[in-house]
Amino acid sequence: VLRNGSLAPAWRENTIRSFQAAAASGATFVEFDVQVTADGVPVIWHDNLVEYGDPTRPTQCAVADLTAAEFQALGSLSASGKCQQLAVVRRFRRAAPAGAGDLGGVDVPAASRQRWCCEADDGFPTLEQLFSSLPPQLAFNIEVKMATPDELAFTPEAEIQRMLGPILEVVGRYGGDRQVVFSCFDPDVCRALRAAQQQHSVMFLSTGGRDWHADPRRMSIAAAIDEACSHALSGVVVDSGALRMWPEAAERARSCGLKLLTYGLENDSIEWVLCQQRMGVTGVIVDDMQGLMAVLGRAGREGGGFEKHSATQQVLAAMPGMSGARNARVVSAVV
Repeated sequence: VLRNGSLAPAWRENTIRSFQAAAASGATFVEFDVQVTADGVPVIWHDNLVEYGDPTRPTQCAVADLTAAEFQALGSLSASGKCQQLAVVRRFRRAAPAGAGDLGGVDVPAASRQRWCCEADDGFPTLEQLFSSLPPQLAFNIEVKMATPDELAFTPEAEIQRMLGPILEVVGRYGGDRQVVFSCFDPDVCRALRAAQQQHSVMFLSTGGRDWHADPRRMSIAAAIDEACSHALSGVVVDSGALRMWPEAAERARSCGLKLLTYGLENDSIEWVLCQQRMGVTGVIVDDMQGLMAVLGRAGREGGGFEKHSATQQVLAAMPGMSGARNARVVSAVV
């Protein structure tokens, strides 16, 4: 939502209120990023760094360098339950306009940071708090967020275990019958997740080479498919633009028995999303789903499209065959 040139999202992402809103609107999955604090607590946070303080000279800190109490204090609630003025600041690069027409984005200058203000603020939760606060029928797509530098080809084993130990402990203790899917851009983390447990699906995230990384396994869709196939992963989630440059990947993934999902700005094009459906892509993540859902709703009435809809910020529609899925067709909100 753009107001007077400023980005003002309706819901603060990665918060309990945003996920509750997603569930209330009909989402069956929610996707979020998990990092682990200095004292070993899994928390929900997307960016590599937390930036807070003066927007012109913010303090930058890794989640791994903050305790859980310090991290949550940046989004603390007042006694009345309303958020105080949060210290966190962010760069906002883009906002997608509402409406059922062209979903092309509106560029927002990224030169300066601003306070992260939303219509509905909420505190920063732990993974345990998500399990205890959200209905058990709402499935979780947990992205393990590794904040290691791109120049590092292989993540040290100690860092992988520092992250996965607390996350798997929380999932094992509080997961119950909830459906959980793990994903990560780090192939060694995906391998470790698969080796550590067999109950939940594991998906390898890949930019398809659109972002450089020292690890060659991250530099193409073909490499991602080979990695997933070689280590019994459930599938790959790739940059939509990379798939557009190599559409044969859809058939290659299918021939390997893998699910193929996409994310990225190119998915703002309704025509491209529908094209992916015809290609056999398992699911897509889009920025503004209202217009997309209007089109998919019409397609569904005409015999195609996705069967279940959700009115949240982003959507992942996972088609039949997702390992562990309870429904033939499910929808996931990424909020």
